[in-house]
Amino acid sequence: MKKLILFIALLASGQSFSQQTNCFITVSPLDTTVCPGDSVPISALGSLLNANQSFDFNTSTIPSGWSTQGGLGFTPPCAPAALDGTEFYWASTSASNVTPGITTAAFDIHCPGGFVSFEMIYANTSSSPCEQLDQYDEGVALQYSIDGGATWITINYWAWNGDMLTSIPTTTTPGAPFGGPSTPMSVWSSFTVPIPAAANTYSTMFRWFQENTSGNGFDNWGLDNIVINAMGGSCSSNMNLVWSNGLTGEDNTLIAGAAGTDSTFTISVYDTTGVLQCTSSPVTIHVHPDNVTYNLQDYAYSYCPTTNPMVQVTNISGAIPPYTVNWTDIPSTNNPQSLSTGGAEHDSITYHVTISDGCGFERQDSVILVVNKLLNIDSLVAYDASSCLTDGAVVAYVSGLTINPNQPTYNWHGPGATNPSFINSTVWTNRSPGWYYFTVTDDACTDSDSVQISIKNPPVAIIDADPLAGCAPFDVTFENNSENSTHYTWDFGDGTVINENAMNSHNHTYSGNATIMLIAYDDANCSDTSYVNVSVQTCGCTDPLAINYDPTAVQNDGSCLFPEPEFEVPNIFTPNGDGDNDFFEFVVTNYSNVEFSVVNRWGNTVFQGSGMNPKWDGKVDGVIPSDGVYFITYKITNVKGDKAVEGQTFVHLVRE
Repeated sequence: MKKLILFIALLASGQSFSQQTNCFITVSPLDTTVCPGDSVPISALGSLLNANQSFDFNTSTIPSGWSTQGGLGFTPPCAPAALDGTEFYWASTSASNVTPGITTAAFDIHCPGGFVSFEMIYANTSSSPCEQLDQYDEGVALQYSIDGGATWITINYWAWNGDMLTSIPTTTTPGAPFGGPSTPMSVWSSFTVPIPAAANTYSTMFRWFQENTSGNGFDNWGLDNIVINAMGGSCSSNMNLVWSNGLTGEDNTLIAGAAGTDSTFTISVYDTTGVLQCTSSPVTIHVHPDNVTYNLQDYAYSYCPTTNPMVQVTNISGAIPPYTVNWTDIPSTNNPQSLSTGGAEHDSITYHVTISDGCGFERQDSVILVVNKLLNIDSLVAYDASSCLTDGAVVAYVSGLTINPNQPTYNWHGPGATNPSFINSTVWTNRSPGWYYFTVTDDACTDSDSVQISIKNPPVAIIDADPLAGCAPFDVTFENNSENSTHYTWDFGDGTVINENAMNSHNHTYSGNATIMLIAYDDANCSDTSYVNVSVQTCGCTDPLAINYDPTAVQNDGSCLFPEPEFEVPNIFTPNGDGDNDFFEFVVTNYSNVEFSVVNRWGNTVFQGSGMNPKWDGKVDGVIPSDGVYFITYKITNVKGDKAVEGQTFVHLVRE
């Protein structure tokens, strides 16, 4: 909310300032521009001024009881006309260098409050008799005295640049530029100075006093329309204040209405007899309307995800400051404001904004950010490299370029993200396998991508050999199962080398160890090599049971010879328990098992046994029978277990 404070001092129409009672009314403060619903405090102070306390110089004389020092004039040669166009007091330094000043008579202003008002101007030319007040201590002071002029107390002091001090400075700086432009004090201005409480006496004098000048013809100044007013109580006649809007008294609070509803009123001063003495000028309280206008673009455009365009609400008018711009989606109160693409390449994003003025009136609006990334890497194509040559290539296909001088630029580097090799082109040839990185930049955007050059299917040499070892001499068959190859070189390790274009099989006979090599080539003569070893083994009988067992042989050559079982069969035994020939058993060598059965003369089997040493104790059903002959059937297996000797015989059991 913006409040303009206005003090209004109005004089009764048609009345003189000099020797008669005058009417004054002061309305303060006055808020002329407010928002709806604001409280506006209004104070009205009226006074009927006693005679001889308002003065002008229209008769080219000073008031009775007043005095001056220095030069005295009423038609100055250089100052502009007074605000009311009449005569005014012109103060100048006298020929004897007496500084100018004007002193009032003594007034009864013992009632509290009041003010001194006047109009004043400083000379501001570059030469005599109107040379400017160009030193800081050459200004004019308003002072008062309560002891008949013996002692003077400064109320305010005005320097050439408009500084208002409470004492006369002792320094000449800052100084005004000589012959320079007008200063703040070089035009007529109105001043209203409150009367200090210490000056409220029955006999108080005032003076306008210049302590320092540069001499005769320099630093002159003018004064007009002086009012010395002590308001209220016994210092003025009794009066009544009448408000045209129906309010009464000196202090009131108005509540502003709706937007655009202004109110205008006056305040009149009546004496105790009901005679109108004076009326204030119309006072208008303007309630600001809801007329906020502004300019804001509907669309913003970004042609790159990293470009956030700036937008701004401009030309806000028809409203009262301060203004607020609130981007609710961001959120932010910046104006101008950057709108983020959010990293999108193609999108439409709506950003809402609220524009507010000092009264809280709002406007809702929005800006649509259209993100349209024109620059684009459509594709990267890699041509694979041979395994032994740098014959790969990468190609970039780009669209949406903005063509300006020295634009666009292309940038390849690789293989690898940190490889410092660069080229400004869309094509890069003679490349080795690996990852390659591409960037294109124009004056709108940058786009990046990567692509990998792989190795073309390399040749792979594969040998299948069978067998890899054997007894000398032995034959080996070689198969070529190579991949991705077109021609071959064989070295069979025995002095035989073959170059061929087909995957043929080969047979070779070896009597000693050998290393066989196969080289497989592709069309670019990239190659791969494979090796296989064949070895001659020591061959012989590897069975320890054989007669011709060879402990140094690693491969059995089928030459093992095994001995036939050798045995003896007793034809008599005496199972009498004397420890001598008590059992029937075989005496055998070179065997792995003995089986036999015993049958009596009636054809009954009385014993069966097998193992490495089976034997019959002669008992039948637990009893040794009487002497007799028994039939024996046997089977003796050799040490290899693959042959057996079978036969029949008789044995005599004799009991002694």
